Amino acid sequence: MPEVQVFGLEGAARILARHYGLSGTLTALTAERDENFRVQTRQGQFVLKVFAPDTPADEADMLCAVLNHLEEHAPDLPVPRLALPVEAGTFVRLSGVGHSGEGTGERLAVLYSFLPGTPLMDVGRSTVQAQACGVLAARLGLALRDFTHPAMHRRLIWDLRRVSDLAPIVASLREVPFADFVVPFIARFADDIAPTLDALPRQFIHNDLNARNVIVASKNTDRIAGIIDFGDSIHTARVCDLAIGMVGQMAGPSTAQAMMQAFLGGGERIVQLSLDEREILPHLVAARIVQNVVMTAHHRARISKSRHFLGFNENYFGWRVAFVQELVRSAA
Repeated sequence: MPEVQVFGLEGAARILARHYGLSGTLTALTAERDENFRVQTRQGQFVLKVFAPDTPADEADMLCAVLNHLEEHAPDLPVPRLALPVEAGTFVRLSGVGHSGEGTGERLAVLYSFLPGTPLMDVGRSTVQAQACGVLAARLGLALRDFTHPAMHRRLIWDLRRVSDLAPIVASLREVPFADFVVPFIARFADDIAPTLDALPRQFIHNDLNARNVIVASKNTDRIAGIIDFGDSIHTARVCDLAIGMVGQMAGPSTAQAMMQAFLGGGERIVQLSLDEREILPHLVAARIVQNVVMTAHHRARISKSRHFLGFNENYFGWRVAFVQELVRSAA
């Protein structure tokens, strides 16, 4: 799990020196599964990602392939750029022990550029900003439309087509937050939502356009400076990216509807949705909230002090659950 640092700052520094010929100041970043480090060097700023144990090599290769694809086919998009190791290849294989003496087995790592700016979650919101987010999300979707990779069909709990996979996780929890909504929603998903979703256009998508992964310019927060973290990217229904991005715009109950509509309006300036995609959006927005509630509870049950989920408490989820409950009722 990511909060149990195996390599730590010292181990990350050794990886940088040995495999990339770099040295500098490192800062640990939070992550759900991997170990991530911000790296400041004379050559620039980077992010070192050490994949979680047992991550298949084809998933590390897919991340590298995505970044290379975007650099070649959409060089104007503000996304990270891959930094190549000293040896041949796009990612490195690590073995041995971490800083605590704990055996690591084989681990994989990649290095890519750090995008300067401020995460969307840390700034004030506006509809101008939300629309710009939607435009950039749709442009990214267009750039990824023809991307293919053998690992892109992996089964991932964060795939909105896989909401039913949450059922055994819910069953393992001592207490299910917002159970009156979450449990029946998951039970209904396979019959009420999945058949329509499975029939919609599919492509490779970012799949994690939350407010952590959208970066805005520090001096003008209405300008979107980039999109980061392609770690959950998969091939699924293309409309899922818009639904996830809409959830990322939900900063308060009084503005959530307007912000989501501004984001959607920005996206449809680039790519028009079909009627079926529009009609399923409220259910997918609700599904993403359900995923967030369940997976936060799951990870907290395993690591109670996980920094990655700080702030995602009952107050954070309470109004969001109430909002999507009404959203689903209105769409019925």
